[in-house]
Amino acid sequence: MNEQFDEIKTIIDNKLTATDQIDIDNEFLNAVADRVAELMESNMELFFNHLYRMDIDERKVHYVLNSDSEESVYILIAKIIIDRQKKRLETKRKYKQDKIDGWDEF
Repeated sequence: MNEQFDEIKTIIDNKLTATDQIDIDNEFLNAVADRVAELMESNMELFFNHLYRMDIDERKVHYVLNSDSEESVYILIAKIIIDRQKKRLETKRKYKQDKIDGWDEF
């Protein structure tokens, strides 16, 4: 499992220096989709636990699971996950608080 996280980390690191953004985005999407597939096929309870912890809207996941889309279920769920994580980062940046003086050591 650590190998997969190392692979995802490598993809993220490459994304920072990549010249072809579309290829890197697709690589990242496929890496997340592979992990989604692995979890869904091996431990559905853990998969849903991860979705809950990431605050993924379960209605979106149920919609994907019950849809007749030609696109892979794993890819669609990976897109939902990536979109949610982007929104979380945007919110963190938007509401970032400055450090309080004298509290640097905590």
